[in-house]
Amino acid sequence: MNTETFNILFNFLPEITLAVIIIILNIVNSANSRNTLAYYIYAGGIIAAVIFTLMQAYYAQQILFSGAFTADSFGYAGRLIVICLMAYNAIALCSKNSERFYFSFSLLSALGVMLAIQASNIFVFFTAIMVVMIPLYLIHLKNLKTSIKYYIVSSVLTAVLLYGATLLYGLSASGDYLHISGYISLNPFNTLVLLMAVLMIILPLAFYANLAPVNLIYPLLAEEQNEGTVFHFTIVNTVAVLFIIARFIFTVLHDSNIFIQSAGELSFIQNINWKLLLAVISACSMVFGSFVLLWQYDLKKIFTYITISQAGYLLMGLIAGSRDGLSMFVFGVIVFAINSAALLYIIKLIKIHFNTYTITELKTFGSSNKFLFVTFIYFLVSSAGFPLTAGFNSKLLLYSLSGLSGFIWLIIVGIVSQTVFLYFIFRQTIYFFSAPKNVNKLKLSDLNHTVLLILLISAIFISVVIYPFTNWANYCSKIFGI
Repeated sequence: MNTETFNILFNFLPEITLAVIIIILNIVNSANSRNTLAYYIYAGGIIAAVIFTLMQAYYAQQILFSGAFTADSFGYAGRLIVICLMAYNAIALCSKNSERFYFSFSLLSALGVMLAIQASNIFVFFTAIMVVMIPLYLIHLKNLKTSIKYYIVSSVLTAVLLYGATLLYGLSASGDYLHISGYISLNPFNTLVLLMAVLMIILPLAFYANLAPVNLIYPLLAEEQNEGTVFHFTIVNTVAVLFIIARFIFTVLHDSNIFIQSAGELSFIQNINWKLLLAVISACSMVFGSFVLLWQYDLKKIFTYITISQAGYLLMGLIAGSRDGLSMFVFGVIVFAINSAALLYIIKLIKIHFNTYTITELKTFGSSNKFLFVTFIYFLVSSAGFPLTAGFNSKLLLYSLSGLSGFIWLIIVGIVSQTVFLYFIFRQTIYFFSAPKNVNKLKLSDLNHTVLLILLISAIFISVVIYPFTNWANYCSKIFGI
């Protein structure tokens, strides 16, 4: 086996594993076997993919398949975080009684996500995005009316995305990110065409990442789905698409014709104000996600709005347009993933023990199980960026980025949105204890306690000791070609 073949097989080992598991699951489903067997195959395959992804740490950065994919530190970080989230989803949130083809659809979407994060060709990236989204459309057929609306909007934006890709190809005669960057760095080009192409690519991606104001539909759709599906569509997809947006902007719009002496500084193509575009999306997401919470009562809808708001904060790391910004973006994604994983797990426990997703029926929540309540509030205030929490460290590092000096208004919007979110948490905390003193005590299983403790200790550890995580994030901020 020659070196090139080995590199390709080794780099795509997690994706190959997922593909093999999908084939096995389809055979098992065709044989009408029990869902329990399918679940164990599904969970085992994801755990194997996690192990194979971990094996790729510190592997040499390289271009694969003549520029179609790029194996670098940034792609490694995105793939590792996403596949770990999938493993958590399989172990903590998914049910053995899920519908027969759910596991295959979920794995197929995860396979598309892993490929899309590494894709460095605009048409390969488009194909991978379709592999991500189509299985999820099939999962979301319970609420047919809302699903049709979502599908129509998504289809239109997918066509827009494809047209944007063809504009880039027509502009540079290439679909490879590095070739496009090299062409527009060294040759005159039509600025309006490039601007239209960037808009047509970023806006559909913002929809797939559930960002406002592009996507206001998914919170309505999430109300009818189980926790595993909501987690996949909000957290896994959002994290993956944010990594995809970062690679596209930092590679395609990077000006390779300018030599920068400062180690952490980056230069971008002039006359394309992509920072303002991301800043508007970021501000809308933070405001929409935080303010709409004040009128929400369904826990899963509340969770999706929190996700929208937090994704808006993460965009600040990209807007900074520097290696430090990319580093803080990766660190913020880690904190975002832990907070979100814990919140949705607690929502699942509330459904199991209180048989409700409606917050107005949880007056006994604060007194029934103080550990569950305290953990819930901690992860809420961490998401809001309250001091002495992991979320506070993440947001403080994002606000302090030098690249945001021209976006003071965005930082102000973020702080105001945080204040509104904290008011929502304070209001709900009082409500949770507005019940009679004599309430039935809720007992959690040892497994529930263990999962919550692991998540809580992880979050507290990051809030106290951040350097190992920021150092790893700094290593993972390296994108090949810039």
